[in-house]
Amino acid sequence: MPIKEKLVFLIGFGIGFSFALFLYLMQYPIIESPICDENFLILWGNQNQNARKNLEKQLDPSGENIKFGNWLKEVSETKLEDNSYEKWLNNQNVRSSAVDLDSYAYGSEDKLLESEYLREKVKITCVVFVDKLKLAKAAAETWGSRCNKLYFFGQHLEDSSLPVIKFNIKLTSSWQLLCESMNYIWKDSGLNETESKDRLEWTIFVKDDTIVLPENLRYILAPLNHEEDHYLGHAITLWGQAYNVAEAGYVLSKSALRRVVKMFDNADKCASGGKYWKKEDFYLGKHLSSMGIYPSDTRDSYRRGTFHGYSLQTLFWGVARPGQYWTKALYPPGPDCCSTRSATFSAVDSGKMYTLNYILYHLKVFTRPGNYGTKPAPTSVPDEEVWKIALKEEFGIDNMTEISSDRYYQIWRSKYSEPETFIKKTYIQSADFFNSLLTSQESQKKPVRSLTVE
Repeated sequence: MPIKEKLVFLIGFGIGFSFALFLYLMQYPIIESPICDENFLILWGNQNQNARKNLEKQLDPSGENIKFGNWLKEVSETKLEDNSYEKWLNNQNVRSSAVDLDSYAYGSEDKLLESEYLREKVKITCVVFVDKLKLAKAAAETWGSRCNKLYFFGQHLEDSSLPVIKFNIKLTSSWQLLCESMNYIWKDSGLNETESKDRLEWTIFVKDDTIVLPENLRYILAPLNHEEDHYLGHAITLWGQAYNVAEAGYVLSKSALRRVVKMFDNADKCASGGKYWKKEDFYLGKHLSSMGIYPSDTRDSYRRGTFHGYSLQTLFWGVARPGQYWTKALYPPGPDCCSTRSATFSAVDSGKMYTLNYILYHLKVFTRPGNYGTKPAPTSVPDEEVWKIALKEEFGIDNMTEISSDRYYQIWRSKYSEPETFIKKTYIQSADFFNSLLTSQESQKKPVRSLTVE
């Protein structure tokens, strides 16, 4: 091949390769690090893994004092305020202390658990969009009972045991279903601009195959003010728009929900707000961003996610993660999978939902010496006194001072046989009974099977 042709080929190949590489890289938009990354830089920087773990232990030896990006509030251009859970709890004028679970389980401690306190202080309304009744029933019987209020919305499904709410209008998009649901909740709670009959503070919207941990969600939400605009979930970017994906569930504060309902306060506006199915989460993010409400960073201080649109099996052991859930995450997770304060997971099917519920709320692993659990039950008579009572009641003997252990055995043997003798005697008596029964049947000339006792 002449040199000129080779040169043309190489130039053409180089241009084609560069253009293909450019198109590939365009799938992964460059996103500026969120402001919370700057505040947590000491933990979230590019340290090696050992250095990061050592630093984590220094800052939080117990591993329990976890902070979240959404707790940070911008006070000014140069200052951030950390509204931690511990700070919020102190402001409630309550004091928390460790509870011995052994004592609590055996009823020896009358304590108000922190999760029970949070249920009264942080109200969560749970909204489930039903596609399969079996999954919705599992949600109602497991995690749904721990919400302060629970709604089910669907299109055509009906079941007498599950109150699925339907709208008597032709739905043209999943956004319209979401929009109508928001209006229904707002009106059902008796809310207007100034008051409410039922306290509607936080609302989480999930699909029917999602399992929610309301206790962890309340912990994440407690330091936040529901009268301010908050939009939480797992955020990604699509077509230049940031939004929280429906598969992981998303949370709206009362203020944010009020603004959406005010913008779409009738059926016509809901219908015009979005035209595609399965894109209601995208439309919600788009409308919220037009009001200046954007997804919050819900990662913990170790860059672990809290809202998960996949099952634990995929999150822990999934090899390839090419989907936009990871590649276009607005707040990319770190090397570790899931926060110990995670709020949602995908349960895939109803069986896994029941299994996860049992493991999380009912299974107890015995990891240390117990106290109440290993003590014998209290008796009115000490063990060493039992034999004296037996001698008195069985043989009428009151004087126990002259009775040795050998004499005690002789007295007891005189009335009761050894176990072997007792079993043999009982067996012979049973055989005699059956033989007599057979003899009686033979006398009545009825054919029966005979038994022989050796």
